[in-house]
Amino acid sequence: MKFIYCCVFILLISSCNNKKTAAIQEIEKPESSRVKKHDQLASIQSKFQLDIDTWKEYENLAIFLQQYTSISPNNALNNSRELNDIAKSLVDSLKPAIFETPAFNARVNLLYNETLRLYDMSSIPAIKANEVNNHIDKILNAFSSINSKINTTLKQRELELTVEDISFKKKIPKKKTTAEFDIKKFTPRSKKKTKSKGKLNKNFSKKSQKIMLFEEDLLEEKKNNRKRKKNGKKKTN
Repeated sequence: MKFIYCCVFILLISSCNNKKTAAIQEIEKPESSRVKKHDQLASIQSKFQLDIDTWKEYENLAIFLQQYTSISPNNALNNSRELNDIAKSLVDSLKPAIFETPAFNARVNLLYNETLRLYDMSSIPAIKANEVNNHIDKILNAFSSINSKINTTLKQRELELTVEDISFKKKIPKKKTTAEFDIKKFTPRSKKKTKSKGKLNKNFSKKSQKIMLFEEDLLEEKKNNRKRKKNGKKKTN
């Protein structure tokens, strides 16, 4: 009996050990299969969403990249081809006119190149999990850079429109009241008229004085001429 009990006890212990090792093996997954959480993507401000609603290629990429914020290296590599295709469609897409600039296109091309590099990694057998995770961070940062540029560009346009509106309002003349209009229209003119009359009177008086003096000089000359004639006659007599 003791021998039987010992055998049963040994079997129980061995079965328990097997369960523990199996549980440990299940918990300890390979690093390439472990899900890693990455930083969240920079988002577009809500007030600017209407400006990009018609840009379907951008929307498709934004939705697809959400899964890369929490993903295992294996799944990231498995989906890398589809990600690269969507990024290529963004490069070739018809962007809103405001984003057709060299600076913005450079950010889009950078994102495409990073997705292409991830797709190339999927064909490397000895690729390490941490290398894949680091490259996922680069892709997410590149897309966040695009979102930041979208916010900056639309914010700048908003400020320019505000400044133009303010300057336009300043150029519009204020409506004048009838009283102000009458005062400005008639009062200065009446003053100018009185001044001009005063000047005319002064000029006229100066001219009249000169004429009177001139006439007096003529009279005196006539008198002197008469006296000379009389004196000349007396001398001849």
